[in-house]
Amino acid sequence: MPQPSYEFALGRISALSTHLLSASQIRRIAEAGTTKEAFKLLLETGYGENAATEQELAQGEIDLIIRSQLQLTRKRIKELTPDPELTGLFLLPVDTHNIKSLLKARLLGISADEILRDGGNFPLETLKDMVQTKYYEDLPPVYRDTLNKVENELGREADPLSFSAMIDGAMFSQARQVMDAKHEHGFIRDFFSLWADYQNTISLIRAQNLHWELNQLRLVLLDAGTIAKSVFEECLDTPPEQLGARLNQGPHGAELVQVINEYAQTNDIGVLAKRMQEGKMLIIRRAKWDTHSLGPIVGYLFAREAEAEALRLIFGALQGGFEPQLPEMYA
Repeated sequence: MPQPSYEFALGRISALSTHLLSASQIRRIAEAGTTKEAFKLLLETGYGENAATEQELAQGEIDLIIRSQLQLTRKRIKELTPDPELTGLFLLPVDTHNIKSLLKARLLGISADEILRDGGNFPLETLKDMVQTKYYEDLPPVYRDTLNKVENELGREADPLSFSAMIDGAMFSQARQVMDAKHEHGFIRDFFSLWADYQNTISLIRAQNLHWELNQLRLVLLDAGTIAKSVFEECLDTPPEQLGARLNQGPHGAELVQVINEYAQTNDIGVLAKRMQEGKMLIIRRAKWDTHSLGPIVGYLFAREAEAEALRLIFGALQGGFEPQLPEMYA
């Protein structure tokens, strides 16, 4: 079956985007006095597109409704995209979450069904069967080889940190392989390279704070960045106030210098994660106006995810009896 054209996808995304919650709608829901009132206001906007069951509506199962909306969004994205391989890179976090959850559930002898997410690249039932049988031959080579290695490691010792890092590494290696094969050098490459460079910086600083050995740091370093992993390895003993100069490389180097200096002054590692998220979202916001790229499609996906995050914050705050702190784009 031929893939949709960019023109068709753009038209559909433009229509779908009119159903996103506006900042004023989000704020109105956040100002509700109770979760019941907030739930009513949310449903009045058409959120969930009537996909919720009567039982979910009656019980106010907000998380299930949010998950349903995200599942529908991912399904549409896969149907609309003119380039499933590149668009699928933005669904890899769903697969990563599912694989980790299924492995942990198997180790604990419990079910992971309640926390699994639909809409990734790999069908849930397929992943369930693979993790249960430890047979991964039908996955892409990066995931197949990584998960076989994970199973070997688990056969000796169940170390959640180790297998979690290996699966994260597989996601970035897969992204790099697909981008190289597709000769992608636009916003998608920028997105993953910024993500990897920042995450490797965070891992380096955590390794320093926890007095890790070099082999421990190597385990968590990711591919797809513009700064070679060897540079981070060489910086393991570099003081924080000197890190900026060492990592001032590639297109994200200047930004890293600023955020590392901010960390050195505050000793708050959370600032790196915050700036990383801001950088990723800035790339997506710029790309969503490029009608000759996948930007509008990926932008719609991220808008739905940001919307979901805001709703979870609102309902969590209302249930906890405190003031919700909305993401910057809705505040």
